[in-house]
Amino acid sequence: MLLGSPTYFISTMRLALVAPLALFAAGCCNDHVTGASTSLSPDLLLGWYVVWVGDTARTYSAATSAPSQQPIWCDNTVYTSHDQPRRFTYTTIDPTVATIDEFGRLAAHAPGQTGIVTTTAGISDTTVVIVGPAFASLRITVSPQFAHVGDTVSVQLEALDAAGAAVPGAEAYLVEIDNYRDSLATWIRTARPTRPFPAATVQTPFTDRLVLERTGVLRIVAIAPHDTSRPIDYPADTLTLTIPSR
Repeated sequence: MLLGSPTYFISTMRLALVAPLALFAAGCCNDHVTGASTSLSPDLLLGWYVVWVGDTARTYSAATSAPSQQPIWCDNTVYTSHDQPRRFTYTTIDPTVATIDEFGRLAAHAPGQTGIVTTTAGISDTTVVIVGPAFASLRITVSPQFAHVGDTVSVQLEALDAAGAAVPGAEAYLVEIDNYRDSLATWIRTARPTRPFPAATVQTPFTDRLVLERTGVLRIVAIAPHDTSRPIDYPADTLTLTIPSR
C-alpha cells in the first residue's frame, strides 16, 4: 500500500480518534476525582430529601471532577455507584434516625435529621436527609368558611393517617397560588420553631392567617415531599377559596 493512498489516510484518522476513547473507557479520568455526591433520585439531582419512618430507599452516588482539573474528553461525572458500586462507602451521622448499608440502601428509623456521608477516592460528602412520620393524606381547612374582602381567615394544615386521625410532626409546606402581581390576600405566617438547614418544610399541624384583600378565587396548595416514592407521587391537597365583596 502506498503511504499517500486514501485507504491509509482513513485508517490513520480512525486510529487517532480511537486512542482517546480507549483511554476514557479505561478510566483515565479517575485520577481527577475532586468531589462526591449522593442522591435519592436516579438522575442524581442534588438537594435535601424527606423520607418517612419505615422507608427503605436506594441511593445513587457519583464521583465528580472539577472542569479545570479534568482531561478535555471527560465530563463532570467520573463514575457512579451504578457502574462501580464497590468504590463507594457509606455511613450516617445519626444512626438512630437512619442507617445505610454497604450497598447504599437507606433505612429510616425515627423522626429527625441526619446525613448520608459518602466516601470515594478519599473524598467525602454529606447529603441531608429529613425523616418524618408516615401518613396517608393532607387536609387544609379554612375558618370561617365564608368570608369577604377585608376579613381575616385561619388556614390550618394537618396530616392524617388512613383512619383520618391527625399525625403530628409530618413534613409539609403550604403555598398560596394566585397572581402575585395582583395578590388576593396577605399571608401572615405564625411563628414556627427554627428548622435545621436546609429544611423548607414545616411540621404539622400548623395554622396561618390570610387577610383577604380583593375579590377573586384563591387556591391554597399543601404538598408533602416523599422522596422514596417511585414514581414520584407526593401527598397533596388543594383548597379553593372564593372571595366575594361585602
